[in-house]
Amino acid sequence: MVQDGAGRAVRDARFLVKYLHLEEKGSDVNVAAHLLTDALDGRIDGAVVISNDSDLALPIRQVRERIPLGLVNPRGGPTAGGLRGSKEEGVGGHWWWKLQESAFRSNQLTDPAGGQRRPPGW
Repeated sequence: MVQDGAGRAVRDARFLVKYLHLEEKGSDVNVAAHLLTDALDGRIDGAVVISNDSDLALPIRQVRERIPLGLVNPRGGPTAGGLRGSKEEGVGGHWWWKLQESAFRSNQLTDPAGGQRRPPGW
């Protein structure tokens, strides 16, 4: 039952639910491991990470000591505290960007692309 401020029942009330389910898949561990090993082994001259997961804070700090790193926040909101830094730390040349819906939508592949079509409903 839904009640108003005076405690009276509100008939025909609509219930709205907002639900966010974040599932741990281990992908952050895989990103961190590959990023670190590639940087430490000298296989890359720079990197771009698309994430706002603060679990990547330590590997990102370590990589910034060795190569320039760009960080793209895919949600466009505030950058996670552990992922912030300065352009000059470590080797320098680092940058941050927040993905905006307009940039995402204006940079889609044509359909078809390379002979492949989008799945129905995409």
